[in-house]
Order: sequence, then C-alpha cells, then structure tokens
Amino acid sequence: MTEFDHSTDRLHSRSFSEAIKSGLAALSAALHTRLELFATELEEERERLKQTVLLTLLGIVGFSLGFILLIIFIVAVFIVNGWIVALGCLALFFLAIGVIAALMLRQKFLTRPGIFPATLAELGKDRDRLRSASHE
Repeated sequence: MTEFDHSTDRLHSRSFSEAIKSGLAALSAALHTRLELFATELEEERERLKQTVLLTLLGIVGFSLGFILLIIFIVAVFIVNGWIVALGCLALFFLAIGVIAALMLRQKFLTRPGIFPATLAELGKDRDRLRSASHE
C-alpha cells in the first residue's frame, strides 16, 4: 500500500464519522425541540384541567346553593295551597337541566380533540421527512 491509500482511507473514515456526528447532532436537536413542545403542551393541558376543575366546582356549589334557596323560596310562596305541585314542577325542571347537562358533557367528551396535537403533528412531519430522505 502506498502513502496515498492510507491518507485516502483516513479522509473517508474522518468524513464518515463527521457525517454520523452531524446526523446525530441534528437528530438530537430535533428530539430536544419535540420534547420541549411536548412539555409545553403538557403544562398547558395541566393548567386547562386545573381551571376546568375549579370552575366546575365553583359552578356546582353556586348553582346548588342557589337552587336550594330558590326551592325554599318558591315553596314558601306556595305554602298555603299548591306547594306539592310547586315541588313537582321544580323537580322536573331540575331533572331536565341535569339531563341536558349530561348530554352536553357526553357530546363534549366524544368530540374532544386528541391529546398533544401539535407534538403528534410535528412527529408525523419528522417521520415523513425521514421516509422521503431514505427513499432518495
């Protein structure tokens, strides 16, 4: 072997190792970006869930106390005659509200978007880019 062959082998091995290093660096950067996006979306979901739970609890407490006081008021107004009819009508009214709320909640759960849509979209784009690059 000549000296030229040894230098050519070293040059090829160096360029190959540099290509692998740059490829790994690019892969690492892409993975880091996707993990940051995932963490951001996870934090947003957590905050949204906290707000939803808090507002739901406040709504339940407020409406419950308001409806109880309203029932007491209406029964007191009709205490002389018709208080049983007033209680029956109020019961039907509140049951209707409960059924409507349950149906709306069911619809909301059935039509909610998937979790972490931006992260999944970016990972899908990465997958498509890698597939198209491997076919070239």
